[in-house]
Amino acid sequence: MICPKCGKLLPDNINSIMTFCPVCGEKLFELGRKYLIEIHCSGQRDDENTSMLVFVDDKHLYEVKPGDSICFAVEAGVHSLKFRYKIRSKTITVLATSSYAINTFYNTLSGLIETIVKVVDDSEDGLNAEKLAETELTAPVMISEDGRKSFDILMGEDEPEYVIKATSGFKTGILRLFTERMEFSSSADIRKDITYYKDVAGVKKKMGAIDVQCEGNVHKVYSIPKDIYNEVMAYLNNKISEVQKKN
Repeated sequence: MICPKCGKLLPDNINSIMTFCPVCGEKLFELGRKYLIEIHCSGQRDDENTSMLVFVDDKHLYEVKPGDSICFAVEAGVHSLKFRYKIRSKTITVLATSSYAINTFYNTLSGLIETIVKVVDDSEDGLNAEKLAETELTAPVMISEDGRKSFDILMGEDEPEYVIKATSGFKTGILRLFTERMEFSSSADIRKDITYYKDVAGVKKKMGAIDVQCEGNVHKVYSIPKDIYNEVMAYLNNKISEVQKKN
């Protein structure tokens, strides 16, 4: 990003709190102004049913399919835009002192997400209330109450709160407990066995093991070390209760 006053390159770690240019000391933007960001998705015709995800400031999540566009309004200032397609992601930062048109696409040759950012001409003054009311804005598919954490959980990229050596049947592996799910993995299986707390009917003690009862009367039994047994039981019962109350 470049300072609109002095034309100098702004530091990469600049955030929405910074309102003045660290080089020239001038104001970077006028508070209260609103601008449009339109994002067009193209270039991944191999899978037209897979949407590209767009995270705005780790607060709003949008989806855009190949050939389609989304449009949303932002306040003047610094904004983070994260694009994700399948397992690939790319984050860019924009300084909203004008409206932007962004073309994003998945480059099938490099396997990377590419973005082309263009400033909309004569948009520096921002949108007035009348123009904003006339503009058809895209509704986000999700709004995060606690920032990035909710999106990490959604994408399965959050960190586990417990990592425990465990045995399930004849398989020895690792049991990971997250805020919304539990995962068991072993060297004998390529895939992880994932259990979401919303699908759990109950957790019981079973001869020193944890018996997780799921829908359809399916039982998943894990043997874990004794020194952490009671703590894990309490954690699971609390988390399962919290998740199911929200749902």
